[in-house]
This record gives sequence, structure tokens and C-alpha cells, in this order.
Amino acid sequence: MVLFLLILAIFFILLLGFWIDYTFGKKRHNKEQHAVLFPVRKGDIRWFDEGEFFFRDFFEELKRAEDHIHILFYIFRNDSIGSQLIDLLARKAREGITVRVMLDRISGGMNQQGRKQLENAGVSFVYSRPVSFPYLFYSLQRRNHRKITVIDGSIGYTGGFNVGDEYMGRDPNLGFWRDFHLRFAGDGVQDLQTQFIEDWKREKPDDVFPENRYYPSLKEGERRFRFFATDGDGVQESFLRAIQQAKNHIYIASPYFIPGDNIQRELLHARNRGVEISILLPEKRDHPLVKEASYSYLEELVEAEASVYHFQPGFFHAKAVLIDDEFCDVGSANFDKRSFHLNNEMNTILMDEAMIDTVKKTLLKDIQKSTRLQPRDMKNRPLPTRIKEKAADMIEELL
Repeated sequence: MVLFLLILAIFFILLLGFWIDYTFGKKRHNKEQHAVLFPVRKGDIRWFDEGEFFFRDFFEELKRAEDHIHILFYIFRNDSIGSQLIDLLARKAREGITVRVMLDRISGGMNQQGRKQLENAGVSFVYSRPVSFPYLFYSLQRRNHRKITVIDGSIGYTGGFNVGDEYMGRDPNLGFWRDFHLRFAGDGVQDLQTQFIEDWKREKPDDVFPENRYYPSLKEGERRFRFFATDGDGVQESFLRAIQQAKNHIYIASPYFIPGDNIQRELLHARNRGVEISILLPEKRDHPLVKEASYSYLEELVEAEASVYHFQPGFFHAKAVLIDDEFCDVGSANFDKRSFHLNNEMNTILMDEAMIDTVKKTLLKDIQKSTRLQPRDMKNRPLPTRIKEKAADMIEELL
């Protein structure tokens, strides 16, 4: 009995410690966070929604690099596709190209062998968002979820793909992998460069980036867009404003759906004024409890006759919000509290009619390959699922 009480006391002390750490860490973060809405640019854009085509183009552009390569990924595994990228980056570094690689400290995924291979070839390697004092638990939650690549200051990539075999559809449990990624050429790449350098200098402040080298003259292209970089703020507010102005249709695509009370309320208001809502989510899961965390929100929306679809061909990891064919956001931010309140994210607001049409056609194509969630599916959830929901509700901001 004494041992049980001692264990119980230790548990509650640890729980209190985590709560204090998270609460005060969040307060400090709220004072530091800032969103950057970059200027409207006019460049050239190439669209990717399958890993095979993205990585083929990505590797070809890296091979053509003549001065520098800057890479930031949330995940970069040393598996089949990752080892090929490591070999390529090491070769470019030995050729005299400046190569910098930044990965998220917690989720990066690269093993020591891969890192040593890069560093031995002369690649500069750094982890972003390391766990730090005094708020260890809260800093553990703050992740750099951006995906940015800049090549010679004139070619850039950003979107949802990371580096790993699963993104090529090679995970037998997840199967085909749907994601959205964009390649930029010319005007606009300077903003990806600026964001990469800001993230890099947060970890290595003494590094120097001469403007004449890293910001070459760039030509304008045909597509209008702007980048939106966030640090635990900005994404939710942007989506809220767009949803409030919706008149006809809202499309939401995300691997995770934990919108929180504010956005949920506005989605229900939109349904009440006759706006059609289509939400596209994965049937399969790649993280525990995230599906259960979405159920209470989805139940309300399904009851309000929103259309909720589960993607069937494989895993759906794409992130997009499209409203009335006017507001179109594609990027790294999921439709969940972690992206809204904790993560560093990089999104693209597309303003070009042809690009917006590409996003819409892709979503409609994927909806055709999905099953629609029915009211009876929500009402007949088994008891074990409902228990998991309660557990997920307690930690949904961290999922």
C-alpha cells in the first residue's frame, strides 16, 4: 500500500512538473512567436502530387547546382531514397558546392552513419529546435515542420514531402502516398532563401550569407503567389478569416483533423449559411490517437451534413485549404492544433487561376477514390474507440 501511494505521488509530481513546464513554456513562446507573410511574387511553379515525380525532379535539380544547396526537412531518413540523396549531397560538396542540411532535432530520422557521411564530405549539418532549458517538455513539443530547399538562390521547393521510402509509397502498411509539393523558379525563391537562412542562423548565428551570392537577380514568371511562414501562430487566423468569408464551397485536405473550437465553430457557421464543406482525410493512420482525436469534431460536422471522405488508395499526407476557388493554401501545415500553435510551418498561398484549378482537380480526383463517412459510422463507434477518444481529447494539442 505504501509503495502504491509512493508511485502515485511520484506520478502526480511528474504530471504537475510537465504542466508547469508546458504552461510557462507556452507563455514565453507566445511572446516570441511571429508570422511572416511574404510579398506577392510572380514566378514559375511546377506541381507534384506523387513521390516518384517529385524526387526525380528534385535529384535532377540538385545535380545541376553550381554554387550552393540549402535543405531543410522535418524528416530525412537514411533508407533507400535517403541514402541516394546523402550520396548526391556528399558528391556535390566534394565538388566544391556549399551544402547545408538542417533537420528537426526530434523527428529528423537520420542515423549517425548518414550524418557522418555528410559531414566527412564537407556538408554543414545542423539540427533545428533542440530541446532546451528551462522548459524541456515544452521545447520538446516545438518542432520545425517546414520543408524548404533552395538551389543556387534561383530554384526552390516547399510543400509536404519529406525524405523517406514511405514518401515513395514503399511502406507496405501505408501503401501509395499522396502529398503535395511545389517547385519554384525565379521570383519568389528569395523568400524561401530568407526563411532558410533565418532558421539556420537561429542555430548557427555566426554563419555569414553574403547577399550578392545567396540572392541573385531573379526573373519574373507567370504564376502569382506568396509564402506564409509561421511559428505557432498565423495559420489558424488565416484559415479563420478565409472560412468566415466563404460563400460556396470549402475544401480541406489534411492527414490530421483537430481544428479546435474556434475553427470548428466557424465551419458550423459556414454550413448554417449554406456553404458546402468537403473534408478529405486518410483512412489509414501513421500516428496513434490522431484519428480518435478527430471524431468529436467530425461527428458534429457530419451531423451538419458536411462531406467527410476517407482516402482509400493509400496514405493521404497532403495539406490544402481551398475556398470558393479564390483562397488556396498549400504547404506543410496540417489542419490540427500542433500546426496552429506549436510548429514552424511554411505554406504557399496560390493566387494563379491555373494553379488553383490544378489543386481543385487533384482534390476532386482523390475524393472519387475515397469513401464518404456516414452518420451511422459516427454513432456506432465501439466502446474501445470511445475510450481512446477521451484519452486523445486530453492531449490533442500535442498530437
